[in-house]
Amino acid sequence: MLMPDTTRYGLPELAPRQRDILHAVIREHIASAHPVASATLVRRYRLPLSSATVRNELATLEELGLLTHPHTSAGRVPTDLGYRYFIESLMPRPDIEADERVTLSHQFRQASIDIADRLRLAASTLAHLTAEAALATYDGAPEAERVTWTREIHYEGIERVLEQPEFERRDHVREVMSLLNDRALLAQVLPVSLGEGDVAVTIGGELAIETLHAFALVVGRYGAPEHPAGYVGVVGPRRMDYRRTIGAVRYIGELMSDLVSAIGGA
Repeated sequence: MLMPDTTRYGLPELAPRQRDILHAVIREHIASAHPVASATLVRRYRLPLSSATVRNELATLEELGLLTHPHTSAGRVPTDLGYRYFIESLMPRPDIEADERVTLSHQFRQASIDIADRLRLAASTLAHLTAEAALATYDGAPEAERVTWTREIHYEGIERVLEQPEFERRDHVREVMSLLNDRALLAQVLPVSLGEGDVAVTIGGELAIETLHAFALVVGRYGAPEHPAGYVGVVGPRRMDYRRTIGAVRYIGELMSDLVSAIGGA
């Protein structure tokens, strides 16, 4: 497993035991949406440690800024930095299942050449794979003299993301709807320097807009290497399955790039 890029994100150095405990906390929180207590970690993850030792390590991870604990709970939840550490250092290689890749490849080979249909397919597929809100944009044909990403956009999966506990708060629903419906707002969070085939993950406070700090955005570019044609991406709570989501965004981006190439960039 690679060590994290501490210079880029300011990630702290962790001992192996601390890495294992942080990994377990994040896995458990992603699965349960609840703060994670030391006893839960010892019981479910068979840690060869006492609850008291785990509590001490959780306190250290909190001091390092990787965990926090809600006022009403003795358990911990990951911070933005904790999720970043997980992505950069602890997460297995991002991917989706092999049989899913085969099925999706077949679906995209049969896709219509109509731009709106392609965007709808990309967004609906991502929403289904991740259970988050998904979007797909089209910048325009590479040969056009002046095009912008706002030329066409499609999103799917609002009903999926609303089923998650974080969206019991009405303001969170409003904020996600605003992001997807306001193209100027979306332009502020889409990474303009992202190259074709790249995937960017922006977590909580890393997002430029304060009202979106409860969310995470996973975005990829598709098209020809010299002329990216648009974005595909997912927005959801910070507590998302990053391995699957990043893998899904990357693969759908590859399929969209293949589709653009097959029909000559139109």
